[in-house]
Amino acid sequence: MSANPAAPNAKVLVIDDDKDLRYSLRRALAGLGHTVIEADSGETGVVAAKRDQPDVILLDNRMGGMTGIETLQMLRGAQPQAMVILMTAFGTTQTAIEAMKFGAYDYVMKPFDQAKLIALVDKALSARRDLASATRSTRMLVNPADYKEGIVGSSEPMQEVLKSIGQVAASDATVLITGESGTGKELVARCIHQHSLRAKGPFLAVNCAAIPENLIESELFGHEKGAFTGATNQKPGKFELCDGGTIFLDEIGDMSLPTQTKVLRAIQEGEIQRVGGTTTVKISVRLVAATNKDLEAMVATRQFREDLYYRLNVFRIRLPALRHRKTDIPLLVDYMLQRQAAAKKQRPKRLTTEALDALLAYDWPGNVRELENVVQRANVLAKGETILPKDLPQDVLNPRKIAVTPVAATFAPVAAAPDAVAPVAGLIPAYDTIYKQCRVNDGKSILSAIEMEMIRRAMEETRGNQLRSAMILGINRSTLKKRLLEMREAGIKVFT
Repeated sequence: MSANPAAPNAKVLVIDDDKDLRYSLRRALAGLGHTVIEADSGETGVVAAKRDQPDVILLDNRMGGMTGIETLQMLRGAQPQAMVILMTAFGTTQTAIEAMKFGAYDYVMKPFDQAKLIALVDKALSARRDLASATRSTRMLVNPADYKEGIVGSSEPMQEVLKSIGQVAASDATVLITGESGTGKELVARCIHQHSLRAKGPFLAVNCAAIPENLIESELFGHEKGAFTGATNQKPGKFELCDGGTIFLDEIGDMSLPTQTKVLRAIQEGEIQRVGGTTTVKISVRLVAATNKDLEAMVATRQFREDLYYRLNVFRIRLPALRHRKTDIPLLVDYMLQRQAAAKKQRPKRLTTEALDALLAYDWPGNVRELENVVQRANVLAKGETILPKDLPQDVLNPRKIAVTPVAATFAPVAAAPDAVAPVAGLIPAYDTIYKQCRVNDGKSILSAIEMEMIRRAMEETRGNQLRSAMILGINRSTLKKRLLEMREAGIKVFT
């Protein structure tokens, strides 16, 4: 057999008490250009792994002395970077689960097709090279101790949110938090409470959408004994339990009109009446509400009480969608990885540049909640201490195409944001000039000069922040780095 050019001279350790199988594998792997080390037991295999530092380990599960699973656990300390393939004649549920649990790259059933095993070895070596060549950030971007509230972000939109929290926290004003699902509305509500004069009092969060209509009044205001079937005892509601503190009503847009009426009274009068009761109970509660619905539109269609809306909307905090603050993604990911590692008392993993670029290119319809789920999944799937693009979901790597808005609608009159870019249509005269220059000169050099000027301006505006510059230009960071290198080699000065 000829050597495999894709993975020449890799070190492969075969741990098996079957002498004939070791011989067969040594011949096949050596014929592909690999250096093969043999061990006839788990104990000698661990010694060999420490001594020779193999790239791939083929490990039998049932041997005299230590089992394959026991050896696998020892190998994680002896050679953590090696890709371990477990070989077993007993493909039990326990074996499969434990093999992956303790860090095996994969496992194969005996008797196996040698060609398929060799292909699996090549695949493992490819993964090993990816890990070895991955650009791994060793610098932590955040200190979790600085983000006790869990609100992470240095982008301009998030700085505005933090300013708003600071302005309203010390008052007793009602706060309405709006934003898409998954943007962190409860975190903001908790932060307001923690920095308020009521911080020593209780904080209770109520998801109005999750409580059945026939139970929500009892949950919020309590009930008297015998008020309804099953009410065997008097029960205080959330407003009463929250006396002296803050109540957070999440998804308040899903609340029925009758319940809205009672909430309005609780806010205005500072008192509630239990279901089935005849007396009022005085309360001192600060209300923070949240919704992802358009309450103004609901007021217009009489789905939400106008008077309650104005009582809630004393101070509004609008949370930005994650796609509108993508510069926060590296900070969020670092924070999540550190927090997840601390919970397991492990070293935090890091993302390759390519994996981070994939996260930055995705639009995150589920916002921070979706990002946290993706990071947690990648943390579980990643081999070693580095998260690669292959550890990310396919939905993130290859997002579904969103229906394109017709061109005519693109230029429909809209209220422009303060920093909005001029419509592309307004640049057509400039395009005409540039195209005429391309016809009489070297078009390639002209386009290259335009690209370099845009990069120079972006780097100037961001004061050398490559991540932000790449996002402004709509390119990934690795492409920007390549262009910056080319510009510097050409003697073009760029802000650093």
